[in-house]
Amino acid sequence: MQIFHIITQGILFGLTLSFMVGPAFFSLLQTSISKGFRSGSHLATGVAMSDVVMVFVAWYGLSTIFESGEARKIFSIVGGIVIVVFGLYTATRRHVTPKARQMVSDKTHHLKHFGQGFLFNIANPGTWLYWLIPVGVANSYTKSFEQIIFLIAILSTNLGMDLLKCAIANELKRFLTDNVITIIDRVVGVILVVFGVYLAVSMFFPEQLQINGIHQ
Repeated sequence: MQIFHIITQGILFGLTLSFMVGPAFFSLLQTSISKGFRSGSHLATGVAMSDVVMVFVAWYGLSTIFESGEARKIFSIVGGIVIVVFGLYTATRRHVTPKARQMVSDKTHHLKHFGQGFLFNIANPGTWLYWLIPVGVANSYTKSFEQIIFLIAILSTNLGMDLLKCAIANELKRFLTDNVITIIDRVVGVILVVFGVYLAVSMFFPEQLQINGIHQ
């Protein structure tokens, strides 16, 4: 019963994480719609791998690296620039459905989507802060195998939900024309640019942004 409780708790944490809205979330949907399930799944795998890295960092207490104000600023600026660049690229391209012979598996594109998912997720400070909570809960278990099962349940649930999002978005693709997908790309691109700019400047005006957030 204890193991069942641990797994259930991990699944609930994973479901919570899967519904966090950030750059990776929008990129996941946009990629699955415009490029298909396979590309979306590679992006989802990149997100999952970044989650593993963040769990490792939080688990071993290396998150203290980001307690430095200068380190947080550098982290935010670099992450913001990466997201803005991808956002501009997404917003300015036009979608054209490839011919059947062009839809051949391309390792370069798969690596690109994997890297995109990894960078977008790991560049989001909100995700870093989130992982401190379940890792803290995991440390409350006395046995190491219980801690591992709990964290695996979270990671597996999150990956499974991301793949489900990819499958649903891919199904929507058949009802969309190239023009509609191009519009979706541009909207998502603008959203990513806004996320990137916010991430890059948020560490320079934390108090002002916090006050604005309270009044909204």
